[in-house]
Amino acid sequence: MSRFGSDPLAFFNSVYQDTVPWDIGAPQPAMAALIENYPPANPVLDLGCGSGDLAIYLAQLGYQVVGIDFVESAIMNARNKLGSLPHETAQLLSFQVADALKPSRLQLMFGAVVDSGFYHLFDPDQCEQLVDEIASILLPNGRFYLHEFAIEFPVPNVPRKITVGEIQARFTVDKGWRIRELQTVEFLSRVAAPVPATCACIERLSS
Repeated sequence: MSRFGSDPLAFFNSVYQDTVPWDIGAPQPAMAALIENYPPANPVLDLGCGSGDLAIYLAQLGYQVVGIDFVESAIMNARNKLGSLPHETAQLLSFQVADALKPSRLQLMFGAVVDSGFYHLFDPDQCEQLVDEIASILLPNGRFYLHEFAIEFPVPNVPRKITVGEIQARFTVDKGWRIRELQTVEFLSRVAAPVPATCACIERLSS
């Protein structure tokens, strides 16, 4: 059983039938600022890319981006946006239906992985497995960018609180990581006031 019931795909399919709360028509400002301060290396993987706003933003900056999500309608929405982009931007983007918890199945290596509201969907043991997956696909000195809720809501079907302490404990030098930036910011939504969020840029150490 996940945080989103026995069938998370059905839950998120239903969310994408309506206005998606976290789709603000642009990247989250805190994530955009993090990317500006700590530029990624190509290619970039967008985990749980949804309808593609962050991936498109990165492509507009000149990055080659693969976006993956398990919700087919989200990927279709992302692909539908390609037609309105300049050709040179659109050709930098690839959107695929895939399990973002298992990015190693893509059999590709990346200079950066971006995660805007994906990690916080999972319980700690799943997050640990996800981090191992990310480590396996990052090139040496590749960077992992994350932006997650830092607040707990007492209702079902919501992300969990990701604390600064959790990030510090999970991404240690002993485990092959260096935290470049870690801060408390905001996560914007279409349907509610901004909520506190944890934002980080974490670098994979070369072995």
